Amino acid sequence: MGLISFVDEHRQWVKAAYGTELSETPRELSICTHTICQSGLLVIPDLRKDSRFKNNPLLDIKPRISLYAGIPLRTKDDLPLGTLCVLDYKARRRGLTEQQAEALQSLAQAVLNQLHLKQSDRALAEAETFKQHLLASCGDCIAVLDLDLRLLYMNENGMRAMEVESLDSIQGQSWIDLFAARDAEEAAQAMERARTGSVGRYKGYCPVHSGTPKWWDIVVTPIMNDAGEPQTLLCVSRDITEIQRTEESLRQSEGRFRTLVDVMPLSFLSPQAVWFSDRTGAFTYCNEYWYDYTGLERDKRNSHGWASIVHPSRRDDALNLLKEAFSKKNSFEVEIPIRRASDDTYRWFIVRGQPLKNEAGEIEQWFGIAMDIHERKQSEEALRDSEERLQLALKAAHMMAWEFNPTTRLTKRSENSLSLSGIAARDNVEIFGAVHPADRPKIKHFFDRIEIYGSDSVECRIIQPSGDLRWVRARAEKAGPNRIVGVTFDITDHKEAEEEIWRAANHDPLTGLPNRSLFLRRLEMALFNARQNGTSVSLLMIDLDEFKDINDTLGHDAGDALLKETATRLSSMVRDCDTVARLGGDEFALLVVEPLKLENSARLGSLILETLRQPFTYQKRTLISRVSIGVAAFPDHDGEPAELMKDADIALYQAKSQGRNQVVTYSPQMRRVTEQRVSLGRSVREAISNHEILPFYQPKVCLNTGQIVGFEALARWRHPARGILTPATFGAAFEDHELASEIGKLLMSTVATDLRQWLDDDVPFGRVALNLSPAEFIQPGMVDNMLRTLDWIKVSPKFLEVEVTETVLLGRNSDNVSKLLQEFRQHDIHIALDDFGTGYASLTHLKQFPVNHIKIDRSFVQNLENDPDDEAIIAAVIGLGKSLKLKVTAEGVETFGQAQRLHNLGCDHVQGYFYAKPVPACEIPGLLAQWNQKAVHRRPVGKAFLRAH
Repeated sequence: MGLISFVDEHRQWVKAAYGTELSETPRELSICTHTICQSGLLVIPDLRKDSRFKNNPLLDIKPRISLYAGIPLRTKDDLPLGTLCVLDYKARRRGLTEQQAEALQSLAQAVLNQLHLKQSDRALAEAETFKQHLLASCGDCIAVLDLDLRLLYMNENGMRAMEVESLDSIQGQSWIDLFAARDAEEAAQAMERARTGSVGRYKGYCPVHSGTPKWWDIVVTPIMNDAGEPQTLLCVSRDITEIQRTEESLRQSEGRFRTLVDVMPLSFLSPQAVWFSDRTGAFTYCNEYWYDYTGLERDKRNSHGWASIVHPSRRDDALNLLKEAFSKKNSFEVEIPIRRASDDTYRWFIVRGQPLKNEAGEIEQWFGIAMDIHERKQSEEALRDSEERLQLALKAAHMMAWEFNPTTRLTKRSENSLSLSGIAARDNVEIFGAVHPADRPKIKHFFDRIEIYGSDSVECRIIQPSGDLRWVRARAEKAGPNRIVGVTFDITDHKEAEEEIWRAANHDPLTGLPNRSLFLRRLEMALFNARQNGTSVSLLMIDLDEFKDINDTLGHDAGDALLKETATRLSSMVRDCDTVARLGGDEFALLVVEPLKLENSARLGSLILETLRQPFTYQKRTLISRVSIGVAAFPDHDGEPAELMKDADIALYQAKSQGRNQVVTYSPQMRRVTEQRVSLGRSVREAISNHEILPFYQPKVCLNTGQIVGFEALARWRHPARGILTPATFGAAFEDHELASEIGKLLMSTVATDLRQWLDDDVPFGRVALNLSPAEFIQPGMVDNMLRTLDWIKVSPKFLEVEVTETVLLGRNSDNVSKLLQEFRQHDIHIALDDFGTGYASLTHLKQFPVNHIKIDRSFVQNLENDPDDEAIIAAVIGLGKSLKLKVTAEGVETFGQAQRLHNLGCDHVQGYFYAKPVPACEIPGLLAQWNQKAVHRRPVGKAFLRAH
């Protein structure tokens, strides 16, 4: 038989047996008890003959045992655990042979080895269990990497933080693929330091399974093998996502209020300092980090207290905190500044202490840790500063921050809410409870969009308790399931400024009426509605006929008063649905919508004519306004805004051209006439550009001598297709002041060139008269330009005469005309008054203006032979000229009888087809040569002379 048994205080129990079913025996009966007490092998050849066991009841059990050989089982520390024994039913007088004893001892050693192995396995299992519990209780992500940075192990919290289902799914992956570094070089350096036996550290990010990136503070430490070389790497990664977000928020300075986490993780910023102190706080032991940081001497531990490491600048406050904490004899946590020995600066630490008490409950010593929280304190300080600046900014910008719970309807407001909304911060009133009723749908839509999209903004009006109405703009975002945070700021001034800007951009500043831009938009909308609804729109264009005269005579203040009065009267004559606008200058427009139709609008135009004609008083002066009105309507005329405006403009032009102070309704024929005028203007511009406008010269003949004393330069158009055209064809172009001025400049240049050529050829041409249009008299520097042209071409001004009509003398610019004519006179350029008798000129004008020459209009000469009245008028004009010492020329002489009568009446000069038609400059030398050959020598004009010519 064989037994392996163990002995305790009361019994021997069998661990393993062979040949017997014995499980245990009392200790006092156990034979193995004697074996344990020995140091070596115990052999009893015959138990029944041994006095120690003579009365042992175990020997009476059948079959009876006789031989016993046992050896104690002892640990390496010589602690007896039990025995290994063999038994036999036969006694052996010699005991065991040497080989049997050695075998038993070997077997005993094998048993001990097996026990040691099981103990090691148990200890290893317990250590593994402890490690797993330790890793599971740690909130950090702990991973083990091989030297190629492939993942070997990760704890459960790490996998949970990374949203990984199992280790198998990521085992073997590269650490770089799992944790991307913000700075790849920094990460590589940290890993390399760990692989060379140092500690590396860097910050990195890892997009977890849901796609959300998390930021980590990663510390890499080498795990050494027996040779002291790095075998694997231990990576401890702490989630710093919230801190990273906070820092990012501070960097960006977004200017909006955010609810920040009250407590941030504390231990990720630096290694922990471990300290022990006695009951008074004097250090008894510290780890290496604490010694290195504070500069404490390792061999003088008991001589240092907290006073030696707290920075002097805050020593009193810090020591008072610690004194109070130690006095409470409970665990504590304080934040104090600790001096850094390397540069004598301080960093903030959070110091945690735990009392270690004896069995009596008395404190024997203190144990604690200290963690660097300087960055956190700086962040908190920056956050406080930011919040203070935000509060100041909120007050300065009339802004209010708020937080709203859509479920409970509870609202929190910033301190300045009273000044903005009239509601104190502590009043539990819904954030938009005072919104204007018309804006409540906008608020509902605002919150709906926040629920859907996460954020939104809205503008609305709120009614303050005082009754004042304020405009506000709110911006908010969803910060949680039942949490919406936002800001509201007063935009009343902005809205008023916008309104003012809009009004300034869309209304006339003088009259307050809509301007052209706003009027065109309303016209476009009115026409759109009319097309949609089958209704009508009427447009009246109104122009003040004598506005410039009032401005020129009474001043611009009077003109402004007239415009305001006109605007007031027009506004009083229309409905709210109609629009009165000032388009610019003295031009107004009236937009009339359904139910008024074209005929109603025409009658309204007549009523406006009468209303505006009523006088009003300005500075004790009575002013009377007369207007011209053009009317167009849809669907009677065009349906596009620009075309309808053009229709009304054409009708207005027609009203002004027909004598003004009347209402004209548009007709398609008017547009055709206008288009012809526009087409003519375009053609004339091309003709000017191509130098197709040129002077033809008609001789002016002296009735006394029969000699040609000068010429009149008449404009002709050498048309490439129609030949030579007279002003009867293109005279309408002179109504365009720009065209008239350009034609005048071209004719002047050409006439001067012709004169220079004749002078060079010794052609006796006398004076050449050039007609000046009213448009040329309003051009700045007209006289200087003409004189400059003559000087450039080397022609004396004495060879030039300018002809002006009575219209020029009687126009609004008469004072300026008089100055220009005086300048002509000073430079020996003669002045001829053309078409005399057809206008409203008086004898005063002949005396007022420096006229040398008057020309009788052809309308009087035409019926001279048959109409005594025409003859009387001509005689009076000739007599007037002689009295004023002015030369008199009759135009349009076409018959001998007309020439004879003019001679008899004493007229000085004549011109007309009876003598010669206008010819180009190249024919003038030949005309003069032929004329002189036929001339009668120095005698009064007779029938023979007249016939000869």
